[in-house]
Amino acid sequence: MNRSVGPHLHTGDSCGGILRTVHSSDRHSDAYAHTAVPSRPTSAPIARTRPLRVLLVEDSILIRKHLVALLEDSEGVAVCGEVDTEADALTALRVGRFDAVVVDLQLREGSGFGVLQHLKLHHPDLLAIVLTNSNTAAMRARSLALGAHHFLDKSSEFERVAELLEGLRGN
Repeated sequence: MNRSVGPHLHTGDSCGGILRTVHSSDRHSDAYAHTAVPSRPTSAPIARTRPLRVLLVEDSILIRKHLVALLEDSEGVAVCGEVDTEADALTALRVGRFDAVVVDLQLREGSGFGVLQHLKLHHPDLLAIVLTNSNTAAMRARSLALGAHHFLDKSSEFERVAELLEGLRGN
């Protein structure tokens, strides 16, 4: 089980190691980037052997808190990183180990589209779930073209995030 060490930092064996904090360059930000640093490599399959490691890419601290609470109630899912900018997401993906990414399209700096493009090029095996208020046909089409596996509307499909992650894990 993860334990909260700060407003956005979670530690625990389920994240594959200790967490390192990467501070945002904006001192007035309500968030810092936290990324999982793996303790040792593993080739274990996701299903039923270890928790699913999730990175949250969301600029709203309130939404992140709700997502963490939702996912903490999901069996076999661990939030192992939380970031609020595109640059911090790319850093987290470079140094951390994740099985899935939940990304908003509108971030404090940069956009979720940049994160999706990076995932498509460098981490095509990661499940990418877009969770956004920008629910238009154009945003959906662009997200899916960039490799998003799911596109969810925050106002009506928020709780589906847990269902999708549990489904990936095989629960």
